[in-house]
Amino acid sequence: MDPAVPKATLKVLGLCAVLLVLVAAVTVSVAVMVWRSEAVGKLRGCRERAANESRELGNRVAELERERARLQRAAAAGAQAEDALRREAAQARGERKKLNASLASCRERAATLEANATALRDEVLALRRERAELARGKAALQEELARGEELVLGLRRRLEEAAEQRRVLRARGEQCEARQKELEATLRDYAAEVDALRRRARDRATGRRCPPSRKG
Repeated sequence: MDPAVPKATLKVLGLCAVLLVLVAAVTVSVAVMVWRSEAVGKLRGCRERAANESRELGNRVAELERERARLQRAAAAGAQAEDALRREAAQARGERKKLNASLASCRERAATLEANATALRDEVLALRRERAELARGKAALQEELARGEELVLGLRRRLEEAAEQRRVLRARGEQCEARQKELEATLRDYAAEVDALRRRARDRATGRRCPPSRKG
């Protein structure tokens, strides 16, 4: 066997190996470049996604901060509302007590009013009965008044007649008084004449018994 053949073969094989190594290296380089480009693309995508996610996360964080602030305000408002509700509940309990007391007072007042209403109904019935009695008494009084008016008319006529009789009697009395005065005057005249006659009679009787003495 020719010793030059193995050497050539070895060279060829070495070249093939080198070529294979170069091809492998090129392939690896190409693969690395492709991977790098893909990795760069992926990295860019990742960066973009990271940036987008970061922006979204920032937006989300800002939104969460706003939500937290809103929740804090809502919690504060809720606490205030709870305090207000507690105050309102306490006020409502106080008003409830007042209302219960007012209700009890109203019930007592209602019972009193009912009793008063019953008493008033009884009083109204009594007043109606009394009114009926008064109506009957009024009718009787009207009848008596009518009879009294008739009596008054009769008495008035009698009084007028009595007044007329009184005037007549007064006129007669005046006439009688005048006549009495005339009679009294006549009696006085008669008495004076009688006295005069008596004096004359006494004088005559005295003259007969005792004649006057003669002087000489």
